[in-house]
Amino acid sequence: MQTTNHSELRKNLKKNLDLVSDEKEIVIIHRSGQEDVVMVPLSEYNSWMETSHLLSTEANRENLEMSITEAKEGKATTINKGDLWK
Repeated sequence: MQTTNHSELRKNLKKNLDLVSDEKEIVIIHRSGQEDVVMVPLSEYNSWMETSHLLSTEANRENLEMSITEAKEGKATTINKGDLWK
């Protein structure tokens, strides 16, 4: 995780954007007198949003937890992709 301020971010915008995009690094931008801002890769943000959506209802959370438990206990069934449409 990197930390910078808005002035340094402006001076090194391409470097910071490349760091976030290419190396999946998170950059925190400190803003004096205002709330700090975080730059994250879009793929990471999308992953957070998907996880939030999947866990947004109790029923879905319970189903996911049960599936994880079953997989850990070896109760999962492997299906070949080719067999799905037969």
